[in-house]
Amino acid sequence: MKKIIVALLLLCMLTSLFSACAEKKPTDETANPGASDVTNAPAETEAYPNVPQDVTYDGYSFRTLSCLCDVIKFVDFKNDNTDYDIVNEAIFRRNSEIEQLLDIVIEAHEESGNVFTTGIGTMIMRQDFTAGESLYDLCGLSTWHAASSAYNGFLTDLKTVPYLDLNQSWWDQRANIDLAIQGKMYYTNGDIGITDNLATHCILFSKTIANEKKIDDLYDLVLEGKWTWDKFEGYIRSVSENLDGNDVMDEFDRYGLLCWNDAFQASFGGTRSKIGSVNQETGALELTLYNDKTSTLAERITGIFFDNDYALQCYSSKYSAKVSNAGGMISLFAKGQGLFVTTMFRILPDLRNEDMDFGILPYPKYDETQTEYGGYVGATYSNMYAIEHFNEDLERTGVITEMLAYLASRYVTPAYYEQTLKGREVRDERDIPCLEIIFANRSFDPGIHYEVGGYTGKLTDMMKAMTNQFEQISKAFETAAQRKIEHLNEKFAEAS
Repeated sequence: MKKIIVALLLLCMLTSLFSACAEKKPTDETANPGASDVTNAPAETEAYPNVPQDVTYDGYSFRTLSCLCDVIKFVDFKNDNTDYDIVNEAIFRRNSEIEQLLDIVIEAHEESGNVFTTGIGTMIMRQDFTAGESLYDLCGLSTWHAASSAYNGFLTDLKTVPYLDLNQSWWDQRANIDLAIQGKMYYTNGDIGITDNLATHCILFSKTIANEKKIDDLYDLVLEGKWTWDKFEGYIRSVSENLDGNDVMDEFDRYGLLCWNDAFQASFGGTRSKIGSVNQETGALELTLYNDKTSTLAERITGIFFDNDYALQCYSSKYSAKVSNAGGMISLFAKGQGLFVTTMFRILPDLRNEDMDFGILPYPKYDETQTEYGGYVGATYSNMYAIEHFNEDLERTGVITEMLAYLASRYVTPAYYEQTLKGREVRDERDIPCLEIIFANRSFDPGIHYEVGGYTGKLTDMMKAMTNQFEQISKAFETAAQRKIEHLNEKFAEAS
């Protein structure tokens, strides 16, 4: 009976949950005279795209591109994604409705390969720009593909696209803040796709170990704003145990933390720290990697992540090949060998059939004076949406793209949250506020996207080497980073 009640509570709350995603702000509610013509149209007082109500496109083939990485093989415009039946149904409904409404056909194309700057997405954007044409109407590019293409002028400023209103709740408002350099917005995200959700980082905790160690306040700490690095580190150091009795902490023992190298950037995001930040008064990108706070934070991160008595860093060379990857780390967590594991939402389906109970937490704050939690969308895995420079009909593209995002907010995003929790052995309504906090407070780091100073790769290498070189790395490449930022600001300021 209790499980039934909890399940009902989840279903009731899910419909309100998706509106909190990515810190989306409510918009003015305006009546829409054409809404009654749309199947399942919203009430007149509900926000609706400000697009022409009588336009159709005579069977036009609207071509979308999705660039996939090996970890997240999800196409936002196809309804045959493995392990996501509920989401697939919602995508089919969204696509069918807009095809009927606007008389179009959605063609979903995908490419796989290198997700970094020189990958397939950048190559396609470069080829089309050089040819003076646009092969795709809407492009879901790897984050580095998107940033490289923006930097090289291959993309359209989304703020200039007719009928595309990035201030609407179905677009990511945090992206508007973090990614608009010199007032230009060349790529973004929101309800239109869920790869950014899959690539969002989080911390899972074992309820079995927490119960054994009488750690019963984790959810309360989060809700009270007291989930900090002090608490996180204290609990990590309280549960480690040598299980096989060989006096050496190895992959057969229990740890307070199981982690991987991306956890460094995610920990920075959790404290609202970045490599590069946009000055909200001037619109310029600034270097914000090294300061007293980040220096102390780097010491704390490496101090616990590199301490083999309490943490297992899965990419360390000291462990066997079966452990030294994200799958091996999750396997250890499922076996009860870690209180916490750093991961991202893409991994949750891998735990669906495991015989364990776990909870979901945001990354901790730096301290209690930090007013909001932070978060991180993994640049390696997420797609960002963009429009090519030589798009042949921006009005048509704007109308269709805005409607795709809006209808996704009604169907796809709620389905994703239901899918995230569906199939769990124990459904705990206390995870819902944590999910809201994670998705409402995550951020984007343009310093990572534009590879300022090459810092991202160097910090990842530092994690693999398990040696704190944060200060040396920060200062050694500061001149190169500043030069890149100055050039980027100049290019974006001059772009038209």
